[in-house]
Amino acid sequence: MDTNTTIGLLSGSSVLLFFVGLAVHLAYKRWQARLSTQIGMHLDHRPVAVAVNASGGADGALADKLNARMRKLSVIPKLRLQLATAGITMPAPRFLMVQVAFSLVGGLLGLILAPGATALGLVVMLAGAGGFYKLTGVYIGIRRKRRLKALENQLPDAVDVLAGALEAGSSLPQSMAMAGRELSDPISTEFNWVVRDQELGLSQQEALARMLERCPSQDLDMLISCINIQYRVGGNLSKVLRTIAHTIRERLRIKREIQILTAQGRISAKIITAVPFFLCGVIFLVNGEYMSQLFTTTLGWFMVGTALVMIVVGYIVMNKIVSIKV
Repeated sequence: MDTNTTIGLLSGSSVLLFFVGLAVHLAYKRWQARLSTQIGMHLDHRPVAVAVNASGGADGALADKLNARMRKLSVIPKLRLQLATAGITMPAPRFLMVQVAFSLVGGLLGLILAPGATALGLVVMLAGAGGFYKLTGVYIGIRRKRRLKALENQLPDAVDVLAGALEAGSSLPQSMAMAGRELSDPISTEFNWVVRDQELGLSQQEALARMLERCPSQDLDMLISCINIQYRVGGNLSKVLRTIAHTIRERLRIKREIQILTAQGRISAKIITAVPFFLCGVIFLVNGEYMSQLFTTTLGWFMVGTALVMIVVGYIVMNKIVSIKV
């Protein structure tokens, strides 16, 4: 593929993504304004600063149709839950467009690196599109892991705040509202969402179930189970919460000790995995013609594939050995 064709593809894709992004942005603004009008609250803890003309017009009709079609996609609910778990405030349709844009960029890069209408060029293009699409999933996974870890570290203090507020005579929703004001993100955001869900008509069990769905944590599950049992059978909830806070602190302490004891194994797995790639790069710099046979012959490709499979399997096995659940 020549340079002019490549530039034309890049330009056309950029224009298409610009107009699609503009339409999704307008649709999100209109939905944001309607939500603020109906329930009198701010979306994502931010006031709606820009009011969108509700009369519509051609742009509004296009945005409505596009937004309606995207909401019907089966991937949107799952993506919305993943974004909420990761603490990403971007709407799911807009993030989906970002994923599609990344896929197009990856496919175009693969097409540039392996030009020509050959089987190898098609494979490289599809691999680039899939790889760049997975990058967004990796980003969500990293954000999700960090947020859940921060929430679990904050949970003992949050339980103490709930117990103290209950002992002072507050109800459970008032205690959660107090925890949402005094604590920091992410636990404060989750408690605020629980309080907001109850204000909008959900029961306490449903609001807590949605919180657990957003934050799948074993410690949080134990806390919510305790609250639900107390709601049905009664009892001294503040005393039970004190016990739960102590239990969670002990579990976190044991987890930290295990991480310290298994640090050598985890570092060894990373180093042993990185050594083959490092040696391959060094040998390629020293004698590139010798190493090029791995990538220009059928036997070389077979050896590279076998080595990659063995490296991945070894890394997984070593991580399983040092992975201890508490």
